[in-house]
Parts: sequence; structure tokens; C-alpha cells
Amino acid sequence: MSENRTQLTGLGLEELSAFIKALGLPAFRAGQLAGWLVKGVGFDEMRNLPVSMLNQLKEAAVAQPAFILERHVSKLDGTEKYLFSLTDGNCVEGVLMRYKHGITLCLSTQVGCLMGCAFCASTLEGKLRDLTS
Repeated sequence: MSENRTQLTGLGLEELSAFIKALGLPAFRAGQLAGWLVKGVGFDEMRNLPVSMLNQLKEAAVAQPAFILERHVSKLDGTEKYLFSLTDGNCVEGVLMRYKHGITLCLSTQVGCLMGCAFCASTLEGKLRDLTS
């Protein structure tokens, strides 16, 4: 399980730099790592970082704490529904809606929900926890 590993996408650049330095790695690697993280890349795809560094990071950190488990596109209006799997085995949902005036993204910020809406599966087990940055 990754609960005791640092989720790198939740760190700002200064925090990421401090984390990298604490591992005994050169500070400039934080910028390279951040560049990959914002692209949604996992450790195995980070091509300009040394293998020894990547192995060290795999032990201490999580590059991408969520991935798309399912994606469904409405034939009616193109709305996209996503089911994201988290490193702890829980899932959250997201919906991408396109309108004339722009795009709206609705993303769960909690695992579960206390609202009790009859149409939503997120409410079935109640609220389990909040997500972190």
C-alpha cells in the first residue's frame, strides 16, 4: 500500500525540492520531476531521470495517486463520465460537460458522500474520507 509513501502531485515545487534533497538527490531534479508529474506520467515513463533515482522514488513516493479505471461518453451530448481508482483501492467520479459557453468539470473531492442523492452511487456507503491535494 502507498499510504506511507509521499504523493508527489500534492507537493508544490519548494516542497518537492525539499523532498528530493532529503533523499540525497540534486535539487535540480525537482524541476525535471515536476515537469513529468504535471503530464500525468508514472515513474517508468520518466526518460530523462536516472534509473537509480527512479528506483529510490518508487520506494518513497507515488507519482500518480489516481488513474482512470473507466470512461463513458454519452452518445446524446458527448458528456464524459470517469471513474478514477485511487492508490488505497477507493474510487471517485468525475464528469466533463461541454456547453456553448465553455467546459465544466465536476470532480469528487471526497471518497463517498453524505448528501444521499438517489441518483448517485457515491452516496451509497456514506463519506469515507476527503481527498488530499
